[in-house]
Amino acid sequence: LLQAATNYRNGHTGQLSAITVFLLFAGSLARIFTSIQETGDPLMAGTFVVSSLCNGLIAGQLLFYWNAKAGHGKKE
Repeated sequence: LLQAATNYRNGHTGQLSAITVFLLFAGSLARIFTSIQETGDPLMAGTFVVSSLCNGLIAGQLLFYWNAKAGHGKKE
């Protein structure tokens, strides 16, 4: 969430790697599935759902700010 807030404040994602962000998002989605299949523990699955939402937020920002350049963020 700190990274997402920084991206929003800057108006760009800086040097975040698109491949890394999308692999993290896909991995967190896979962990939801495997935790449900292997343990059936709703608390464990819930933590991975929250993690996936946060990773999805950053992935969405990466797509939204795809062509944004550094220095074109909001002025304070």
